[in-house]
Amino acid sequence: SGYWDTVRRLLQLQGSHGMSTRDMDVYSGYWDCVRKTYAKHGVGRFYHGVGINLVRMAPNTAVQFGSYELLKRMTEGYI
Repeated sequence: SGYWDTVRRLLQLQGSHGMSTRDMDVYSGYWDCVRKTYAKHGVGRFYHGVGINLVRMAPNTAVQFGSYELLKRMTEGYI
């Protein structure tokens, strides 16, 4: 996940049920959202949640590469 996920989520939440425009910023588009978010929260807000996503993806990536290497060795004589 990167900054685009944060911008996407902010744009999706805009106008959702239970959220009044008084409680959140209203964005006219993608770049307006980027500009207002940066001005209000700084660059760190765009990468909010990246750490937990890395923790979530690390085991998946390890299994994927391990499986690939195992299957590559097992099929070495056939290909």
